[in-house]
Amino acid sequence: MSVFSKVRDTAGGAARSVMESAVGNFEIGQAWAAAARDRSVGPYPYLAPVVRRAAQVPEPPLNSTPHQVVYTKGKMRLLRFEPAVRKHRTPILFVYSLINRYYILDFLPGRSLIEFMRDQGFDCYAIDWGIPGEVENHMGWSDMLGSLIHSAVKWTLRTSGARDLTLYGYCMGGTMALAYAALYPEGLRNFVAQATPVDFHEGGIFHTWTRPEYFNVDAMVDAYGSAPIDLMEAGFSMMAPVQRLTKWLNVFRQIDDPKFVTTFLAMEKWASDNVPFPGGVYRQYIKDCYQENNFCNGRMVVGGRRVDLGNITCPLLNLIADKDTIAPPKSSLVLNELVGSEDKTVMNFPVGHIGLSTSSKGPKMIWPKVAEWMAERSEPAAEA
Repeated sequence: MSVFSKVRDTAGGAARSVMESAVGNFEIGQAWAAAARDRSVGPYPYLAPVVRRAAQVPEPPLNSTPHQVVYTKGKMRLLRFEPAVRKHRTPILFVYSLINRYYILDFLPGRSLIEFMRDQGFDCYAIDWGIPGEVENHMGWSDMLGSLIHSAVKWTLRTSGARDLTLYGYCMGGTMALAYAALYPEGLRNFVAQATPVDFHEGGIFHTWTRPEYFNVDAMVDAYGSAPIDLMEAGFSMMAPVQRLTKWLNVFRQIDDPKFVTTFLAMEKWASDNVPFPGGVYRQYIKDCYQENNFCNGRMVVGGRRVDLGNITCPLLNLIADKDTIAPPKSSLVLNELVGSEDKTVMNFPVGHIGLSTSSKGPKMIWPKVAEWMAERSEPAAEA
């Protein structure tokens, strides 16, 4: 019996009966037609409407923490999540990856890292990179760091009225934020690196896939102008191809648990909301990080300047996900040896890469420790 037959039999008749009831439903038919027009290759746009109808749950309330746009530059937006009572003058600026959307940091009510930090009295800001276009495809790291992140830092300080801030980088956004901190250390009070790859030759399967003999990044960027959405989705799917099917069958077995279904759909909706990776940034990212490991070894050059992580001297918190396969612990732990900071802390948690910002463990055992670390190193607000 094949693996897929076993999976099908394990799920029983639940999935079949739900799918049969969906046939002929007008709203589901509309959703399927829209997904087909958009040439969607992932399962989410086809299966999510069926699951929502069967479980009697609405669209998951992703990205629901109130915010305002305080600055824009091209496709980039700087979002402010202002606390009701501000306890810390030092704001937090979140920098997320260019691969997916920032709102994994603002996941669901009660499971949102940004919401939690806002409720701890931090004035929170986040960069929303938007959906890149032709202009962004011609940008390089010097544009991303010296123009976009630098502008976000300045406007965070201006809007918050603070002298310095905590720069909080996550995943590839953490790599960019580290490069920024090495080149522009002014105005940085603290740095938090969450699941951030540093030694890319310890990058697991992604290091293998991107080796020069297997992957010609120049040919791809020259042909497409960017890293296409389909390529990004295929890469993540191939990390666990069987699980891509079994997790949907599993949700049919738990269709009577609305909390589980809502969390599952929220994660799948975010994971399917990929955007193209700007070509110029992607080209240098693959070469200088994965292929040549220049970022880790101090050989990466941005705007004519060498990225030396030793220039980072502010307090550093390095958050490690023990089950991380995207930024394996070995890839991230080396950061503490490379920075010039005297105040360096490592925190390990028994979750995966995304779990640091979405796990049910977050509000209970992860985020309180991170908030305490930042609070001890932040300037108190005058009103507090």
